Amino acid sequence: MDEVRRPTDDELCGHVEHLDGQWRALVVFGSLLGIHSTREAAEQHLLDEGLASLAERWTLRRGESEDEEVVCIQEANPTTVTVARGYYSMPGVPTLTITAQQLASGEWVMRR
Repeated sequence: MDEVRRPTDDELCGHVEHLDGQWRALVVFGSLLGIHSTREAAEQHLLDEGLASLAERWTLRRGESEDEEVVCIQEANPTTVTVARGYYSMPGVPTLTITAQQLASGEWVMRR
C-alpha cells in the first residue's frame, strides 16, 4: 500500500493498493473509495475526493451482518477512524472507534 499526498501541502489523501490486477483507492483509514484500472486513476480519485469523502455520510456494518447504519466520521487517521453512530454528529451521540486492522479483516465494513 502506497500513500497518496496532495502535492501543494503534503496532506495525506489516502492510499493506493494493487490487488488482483486492479488499483484500489483507499481513504486515509483504509476503506475503499474506488477501483481503477491504472494507478494514476486511483491516485487522481484520491486527490479529487479522498479528503472530501470524510465529510460525507458512510454506512457501517459489522462483518457479515445485514444490518447497516449511517455514520459520520469524526476523526480519521491511518490507524483508526472514530464515527458518530447516527446521521448527525452531535454532542451525546454514541461513537465507535474502529481500527484499520478491523476494517482490513472484515470485522467492520464501511462504505461511502
